[in-house]
Amino acid sequence: MKKVIIACCIFGVAASIAFGRIAQSQDYSDAKNVIEAEAGKDFVITLESNRTTGYEWQLAEPVDNNMLKFVSSEYIKESTDRIGAGGKEVWTFRGLVAGKTLISFKYVRPWEKDSEPAKKTAFMVAIR
Repeated sequence: MKKVIIACCIFGVAASIAFGRIAQSQDYSDAKNVIEAEAGKDFVITLESNRTTGYEWQLAEPVDNNMLKFVSSEYIKESTDRIGAGGKEVWTFRGLVAGKTLISFKYVRPWEKDSEPAKKTAFMVAIR
């Protein structure tokens, strides 16, 4: 009986994913690849980061609000007790309409207003 229940649960989850009932978002971390996004669906950009150094990722330029909606960003530290361990910043966006746009980031210490960013990266987004 337990096997039947487990099989039904697995089938139900698989069917929900296949038919889009469970929200999924694509995760991108390599700026060399074009992000293939769908209008109305979220996608995630993940950037290596280490807030213990004072640096954080920021948008280098505002996103095109006609093409994209910024949904959220959060810092996730490594699950370790190591002092100074890094983590990642997870940025979530939603494609709004079909087209192409660029999302540019800079890795900065917010209080160093006149300093050049330690790093820069940009992601090309193709929304369909």
